[in-house]
Amino acid sequence: VTCKVQTGETYPCEEIYFEKNTQIPLRLTRVVRQGWNIVKATYPYTIISMGKPDDKYFNSIPKNWSFICQDTMLGLLHYPQTPKIDLNESAAVEIWLTTPPHRINGNDTVIIQWKLRECTDCFTWTPKQLSFNIENFHERQILKITRVKDGSQTSLIPVFNGGGFDNVLPEVYSIIIQ
Repeated sequence: VTCKVQTGETYPCEEIYFEKNTQIPLRLTRVVRQGWNIVKATYPYTIISMGKPDDKYFNSIPKNWSFICQDTMLGLLHYPQTPKIDLNESAAVEIWLTTPPHRINGNDTVIIQWKLRECTDCFTWTPKQLSFNIENFHERQILKITRVKDGSQTSLIPVFNGGGFDNVLPEVYSIIIQ
């Protein structure tokens, strides 16, 4: 991907330069906005350590960090926000994630199941669970919700498992069905 600077020259939007035949980064160049101007900026890297990183950089990280992490960027989007579903009718709700799930112990998958809050026997849905990972987090998956019994407005609440979503507040991402 290329970007154009104020002078009209075109550069790669971002490049990392490495020491020849190594994986040692030397500098980063990036096209950025500085005030009203768009320029190519260069940022040199400072090498802190070579080889295995010193333990002192990791000692402050709790060993169970992946289980206590509360990433506020993790979330769920759905459309429509509040579907109206009549008796024996269905609605298709598109579901996708705001950001990719975390890779924890080599696994980057979050499984989303659902539970009803108010009228717990008024609706059915398929599929019973959705699966997202780093590759498909932005792709919209369809949750088909069917009203099988008349009842009040009901919340369909996601139940997250994996990908760092275990600590996400599920009620915030409820589908309110009218």
